[in-house]
Amino acid sequence: MRESRTTGRGWAKLTLGFSLLFAVGAFVYFALGGAPLNGAVVGLLVVGAGVWEYRRRLQDERTAKRYEAEAEEHQRRGRR
Repeated sequence: MRESRTTGRGWAKLTLGFSLLFAVGAFVYFALGGAPLNGAVVGLLVVGAGVWEYRRRLQDERTAKRYEAEAEEHQRRGRR
């Protein structure tokens, strides 16, 4: 059975996109306020946090799939 596209990797991409959008917004906000360096720093921090969260979510998905495969293998061995 196939999972919905919005689960797992889909949500990770969506949150990464929101992080990038927020980073651009923060940069523009600070740049218009006359502090583009502050905006760049805040934007980089937000992008860094977004990428870190994206990678963590993908790792969680891989770990869950590995545990599920191990559990299925264990069940198949028990039935024989």
